[in-house]
Amino acid sequence: MTAHIPPESIVPSQEAADLIVALQRCLSNVHARQEDAAVLDGTGEGHLAALSRYIEARRARATLLGPNLFSDPAWDILLLLYQSGLNGRALTLEQLSEQSRLSMSVIVGQVGVLERRGLLDEHQTSPNSRRRRAVRLSPLAVDAMSSWSSLAFDANG
Repeated sequence: MTAHIPPESIVPSQEAADLIVALQRCLSNVHARQEDAAVLDGTGEGHLAALSRYIEARRARATLLGPNLFSDPAWDILLLLYQSGLNGRALTLEQLSEQSRLSMSVIVGQVGVLERRGLLDEHQTSPNSRRRRAVRLSPLAVDAMSSWSSLAFDANG
């Protein structure tokens, strides 16, 4: 059952969320019909530099305001994997833990959630350790993060 929300009660953030959900559904349908991975169009050096500053600002936030005030581990993981993907690399779970400053148990749990939602792909598996397993963003997640990056960092928008 779908509830009808009157247009006057929709706030701009709800409109943005609805747009992102619609975009993700469209991208899912496109990638379901294609074998090629997503292309990182529209993410030049300026976006990568802005993304790096954004990630550093999130880290500084915990230092300045206290480590337990903010908690968004899934977003931190997506940001780090997006950044590493732009640099042509995947990250192991150990690297994610170290770079995000999150415990390995949090990383493993969040990676599981992100995989079930179709946002992560396994890059390679180490037969010796699941912690050395490398992951990267799925084509759907790359498209969504690229769209977010354009919205967040485009100086013309």
